Amino acid sequence: MKIMFVGSEATPFSKTGGLADVLGSLPQAMKSLGHQVSVVLPKHQVTKKQFDETLTMIGYTRVPVHQKNEYCGFQWINRGGIDYYFIDNEYYFGYRENLYGDFDDGERYGFFNHAVLALMHHIDIFPDILHINDWQAGLIPYIMRVSDTHQAKYEKIKTVLTIHNIAYQGQFNKTLLPYLNVPYSSELEFNHQINFLKTAIVTVDQILTVSKTYAEELQYAYYGFGLEGLLSERKANFTGIVNGIDYSDFDPKTDSKIAFNYSPYNYLKGKKANRDYLLNMFHLDVRNKPVIGMVSRLTEAKGFPLLEQSIEQFLKTDSIQLIILGSGDQNIQQFFEQLKRKYPNNVGLYFGYNDSIARQIYAGVDFFLMPSRFEPCGLAQLISLRYGTLPIVRKTGGLKDTIESYNRYTDEGNGFAFENYDGEDMAYAIEQALDVYHNPSIFKLLKRRAMQADFSWEQSALAYQNIYQSLNGGK
Repeated sequence: MKIMFVGSEATPFSKTGGLADVLGSLPQAMKSLGHQVSVVLPKHQVTKKQFDETLTMIGYTRVPVHQKNEYCGFQWINRGGIDYYFIDNEYYFGYRENLYGDFDDGERYGFFNHAVLALMHHIDIFPDILHINDWQAGLIPYIMRVSDTHQAKYEKIKTVLTIHNIAYQGQFNKTLLPYLNVPYSSELEFNHQINFLKTAIVTVDQILTVSKTYAEELQYAYYGFGLEGLLSERKANFTGIVNGIDYSDFDPKTDSKIAFNYSPYNYLKGKKANRDYLLNMFHLDVRNKPVIGMVSRLTEAKGFPLLEQSIEQFLKTDSIQLIILGSGDQNIQQFFEQLKRKYPNNVGLYFGYNDSIARQIYAGVDFFLMPSRFEPCGLAQLISLRYGTLPIVRKTGGLKDTIESYNRYTDEGNGFAFENYDGEDMAYAIEQALDVYHNPSIFKLLKRRAMQADFSWEQSALAYQNIYQSLNGGK
């Protein structure tokens, strides 16, 4: 099959979040299954700075935006057998430091949607599967549907949408409409606003999201951010596939960013060496005490109010050490700064993001805490398992799909999980984890089991392939 992925970011070219990881890894996994794969992205400033000299100019055109005809360059690079195409426009992308958040996001991503279709015509490639991601590519199926000039070219293309996080929908005032250069339809509008994601939901052939539980949750008001009714109406064409992680990248045996490399054959020595290194890095006492880590945005949605309710009881009794890396809400940051002052030997903080420190946390802590209010998929719990660190999670989205709470009676499970978004429930899950920590034989077993789990992209890619083939007549 010819598969074209379209999105706003992909590693290594640009990244703000998990979408970039997916578009950096899933196309490679599909290529390994024998498909012809391409990826279309905006040429962001960060892409220009790092890759400009390696990109090849393959043509240009003009794309109408209201009363203007904007320049649209096409650039290309092949990496790992995959064709990456970049939409080049300095005003909309090249000059901007931010991928999102500018006053004209609707206009510039509307331009991008038209430009993707212009690229197809320029390179004369019309894929079997066009897989768009999130709101930034959400108008493409609609433009294809209302196109009088080129409709025959689009007839055989099957469209797939992945919703990575429904909180971001691409909602704009209806004054944007003339800048989108498409005829008005109620499919463009939701709650009296232009809504790119809603348009995609009602026009694509298949809707996906990044875990089975998240697909179920999105059909309820608590999680659906207003779009739950539309998704429920399309539930026959809506499913979830858990993301994978790149096991060649996240591999404690070869990871150059951790202090001591290890595998399932020397993981006890490796985990201890990385633990001691991590504690020294954060100027914490090296003691035989469970260490809990978090690598996360500091937001309410990631469950930090639950820590404010319940984590101090463990620090006060000297039961744990806590290491957190992240940035975000200043009130949350101030709370942990106060904790650090009260418990200087038990709390380590790094505000910001540093990939080397993040990986050292994955490798060095005993438990990884993710008490999220909602979590579409989550990658951190999968990385933790890969490094032999046991997750403590709330049962939501992909966390529920990937982490099974340890059952001491059946000896099943790969972590610890709690149901309610409640500090006491989280504390109980932490207590269960601490009980296992103090039972060395079970703790060793679970760490080894975690490292031997398979959440690689190879598994997820087969599920995507099944979806694509079902759309493509089984081919």
